[in-house]
Amino acid sequence: MKYEYHPQRRTEQERRNLNKQILRLLQSGACEQAGVTDEDIFNRYTGDGGLHGLQRSDYENYNAFSAAKKELENGQFFTPPPLCEMIVSALRLSDTDLVADLTCGMGNFFNFLPNENNAYGCEVDPNACAVAKKLYPQARIVQGDIRDYEPQTHFDFVLGNPPFHLRWIMPDATVMTSHQYYCLKAAKLLKPLGILAVIVPASFLADSFSDKSAIRMMESRFSFLGQVMLPEHAFSDSGVDDFPTKLQFWQKKSTAVEWAPKRYSTDCADIYIPSGYPVMAATALYEKLVMVAKADLAGNRNRVFLELAQLKTTKSTFLYQVKKYLYQIRSHPATREKYDACFAYVHRFYTQRQPADMPYEEWQRVQLTEAKVLAYLKQALCRQNAKPERDEIRLVKQKYSFVYKAYSRKMAKLLTDEMRTPVPIHQAVLNDEPERFPGYERLLRRKRREYDNQEQPFSEMAENAQLADWIDRFQYWDAQNHAYIHLNPLQSHDVNLTLQKRYAFLQWEQGSGKTPAAIFTGKYRWDAGLVHSIWVISSAISIRNNWDVILKGTGFSYVFVERLADLQRIRRGDFVILTLNKVSQYKKQIGRYIKQLGYKIQFIFDESDNISNPSSKQTLSVLSCFRRCKYKLLTTGTSTRNNISEFAPQLELLYNNSINMISWCRTLYSYDKRSEYMEHKENPYYGMPIPAYKKGYRLFANSHLPEKISVFGVGQRNQDIYNADELDRLLGKTVITRTFEEVTGKDIRRIHQMPIPFLPEEREVYNIVLKEFYRIQREYYSSTGNSRKDALMRLIQQITLLLRISAAPDCMKEYEGETPLKEMAVVEALARWPEEVVAIGVRHTTVLDRYAAAIREYLPDRPLFVVTGSTVTFAKRRALRDVLRDSQNGILLCTQQSLPSSVNFEFVNKIIIPEMHYNNAGMSQFYMRFVRYTSTEKKDLYFPIYIGSLESNLMQMVLAKEKLTMFMKGQDADMDEIYAKFGVDYDLLSTLMTRETDDEGHLRIRWGEQKIA
Repeated sequence: MKYEYHPQRRTEQERRNLNKQILRLLQSGACEQAGVTDEDIFNRYTGDGGLHGLQRSDYENYNAFSAAKKELENGQFFTPPPLCEMIVSALRLSDTDLVADLTCGMGNFFNFLPNENNAYGCEVDPNACAVAKKLYPQARIVQGDIRDYEPQTHFDFVLGNPPFHLRWIMPDATVMTSHQYYCLKAAKLLKPLGILAVIVPASFLADSFSDKSAIRMMESRFSFLGQVMLPEHAFSDSGVDDFPTKLQFWQKKSTAVEWAPKRYSTDCADIYIPSGYPVMAATALYEKLVMVAKADLAGNRNRVFLELAQLKTTKSTFLYQVKKYLYQIRSHPATREKYDACFAYVHRFYTQRQPADMPYEEWQRVQLTEAKVLAYLKQALCRQNAKPERDEIRLVKQKYSFVYKAYSRKMAKLLTDEMRTPVPIHQAVLNDEPERFPGYERLLRRKRREYDNQEQPFSEMAENAQLADWIDRFQYWDAQNHAYIHLNPLQSHDVNLTLQKRYAFLQWEQGSGKTPAAIFTGKYRWDAGLVHSIWVISSAISIRNNWDVILKGTGFSYVFVERLADLQRIRRGDFVILTLNKVSQYKKQIGRYIKQLGYKIQFIFDESDNISNPSSKQTLSVLSCFRRCKYKLLTTGTSTRNNISEFAPQLELLYNNSINMISWCRTLYSYDKRSEYMEHKENPYYGMPIPAYKKGYRLFANSHLPEKISVFGVGQRNQDIYNADELDRLLGKTVITRTFEEVTGKDIRRIHQMPIPFLPEEREVYNIVLKEFYRIQREYYSSTGNSRKDALMRLIQQITLLLRISAAPDCMKEYEGETPLKEMAVVEALARWPEEVVAIGVRHTTVLDRYAAAIREYLPDRPLFVVTGSTVTFAKRRALRDVLRDSQNGILLCTQQSLPSSVNFEFVNKIIIPEMHYNNAGMSQFYMRFVRYTSTEKKDLYFPIYIGSLESNLMQMVLAKEKLTMFMKGQDADMDEIYAKFGVDYDLLSTLMTRETDDEGHLRIRWGEQKIA
């Protein structure tokens, strides 16, 4: 200990006067003449914390008061010396340990270090920094912002008490609290296995749900050692009483040492820390939290040194490289003249300071770094092999732009501002003036031809005679149906048009022949010598039950990639089939393989709506591997299910954010979350390609449909399609849409609504969930262990339970009646069709069990086949097709998701859906298994719906989404047409439920004309 501590509680005015006096003496250098010793300064200077002098009553609210207070104090509350002594004692530091405090204040931690020479500190406040430098002259203390602190070394320990709850904007525009940033900065400066001891607010990482992202951020860098609560009055000398804080210990991860990092826990260690003399707890802290980690640090010095050397971030390594480069530059005649400029550049690196008027984010962008210095020197050294300068200015292509380049210093002076300004390649193509870009005329003409071709609306294109002749002649054998496959005239027409473009999207309804169209497309590209192979990806059930089966029967050479070794079996002309899971698993290897082929493949994505979620692992993997392919064909029955924004990832995959997907929408739309009003603003990307990933998805959503449709939000916000003309133009050149009726020439679908009234017992259990959900919630849903997360899930769980009751009321324990009326209605319908094969599709196994029990009870003689995805394999589902057909009156009871694609039962004419999906696209994936190209008889679809239940809302949501889906299919239908298509009348929709808030702010659900709390 360098200075003895003499605690004394002082008033705010006494603290303020002592601070001013000490600072005045330091500035004048008159401390010795005034008889003020360093130990006096240590005991009397207390900093700005608690001296703001503001009154809560002078501010409109506490937030404004708190913001003003933080601005004056800047989080400056010095750590009390007893706490500093306790923390340093708990770590048991040695003379050789390098120790840093990244917001050191007046340096209280340094008072207890064994070696002041190995102490490093940073402090933004010049007054506190002056005090620290006076008290600890041997320590390496700098005045500056922690965000700018680069000490050029790594530390064994970082100790600190950072400012709390200051909101700092990072260079990537994210906002982070000051104490969280302190921990991340410590991770950057610590040696591997180095230890961080930090005082933080008790609320920091206190909730494993709301703080999940911050906890993950810490766990990615550290192993958690433990934490302990500090005394409530620990900072009372600084004017802060009863502010809960805690002490955390973390150990930086190491890649060189084999050890298992510990996960974070919100629990605090059971260690008592006395208020008066906390150093008594140091031994317990060391033995319970620090001892093992410190032993790891001490026992792996050599490995840690090697790890640091590999990082090439130590000052000695950097200096060695700088000296080597400077020596070589000065030694070679061709680079000697560059020596003075290079030396000045290195000197500038060491002496650079952030200008006072420059924002931190700007400084992070322009400041010199070690990497920049080494790159500068290396570039200068490469001049020894440089070609001699020539007096020439040429137009060159750099990344995605054209720019003029001077090949000598003399000619560089002749470059005008216009010549220095890059011209994006897409703009050069749009301008269609290739003569303005000498040397690149041929490239621009080719790109313009491709652009004009891709921009043609399919509706204005004519068939290509050569393609038509090839399509008429080509056929392949279908072993399943023992017939040769040809395309009908409409299918041939559409395939002809898509083959005239490099990128196309076939949106044919299920059962319309997308698979044959894709096979014809792939075989033509190969026969024309345009591709190396044909790659097909889709969901696992589609690949295994459809593509693998079909290609096996055609006799075409194909490779089913199930392991990495299968990539080596691919030969020219092969079909290559992969599941989406394998694309995600082997993303790097597949991407590298396709790059080696020069991206010269025909890429086919069957059921492309599987990447409608832009954040999913599948979407990112598919984009990473296939977005640069030369030829692409996407096929699906419906490109969107819930909202138009789901089309954006598929559009990005098809066009790769190129000139073919330029944003021509002048106005963007977004809803203000705090109100129901829509905001308008100009599009900053107008005339530019839609950017990649999240920026592009957000731009696409704000261009056309800024809000999703929810169960309770169908009528609350305008669901119009914005910038519809631009979206229609984009769809016109990209997508060919056909309904099942168009392709087959058959109008065989009939949809029937079956309104069913609630029986009293059914209404009773339904009302229990509406009125008493809090009471029964725990009987059906287990707690997550986090009250905040449970509260967020409550409404979703209530909606789910209401819909499940609407499907089968007897799945509830509270139901006391006989077989529910909806189940009886289904059973009676089955009884009316004694010689028919019937399919029933539900969504949950609980509901499936209730219908299975009812059918077995009332129709024991009918064959019943129960299918779920978890109990019946793909092979058994395929085999079931023949068994069901041979039964002649069997009942197929299944979950809808167990038959989503590629398992077809075209002989089934009666389909009942007692439990609806959230969109028609999801349900059509099921019922179109029975409505097929080869079907000849009428298909009847029945939707039994409880009148006055949440199912009415669900049906309305399905219809509203269908309007958007039909627009994406080029069919601008009004709601009356959609009601007629689905057989819905207005009496059914008059029972809609809405979510409202009463005058007291309580949530209420309005159902029909009643209000139910």
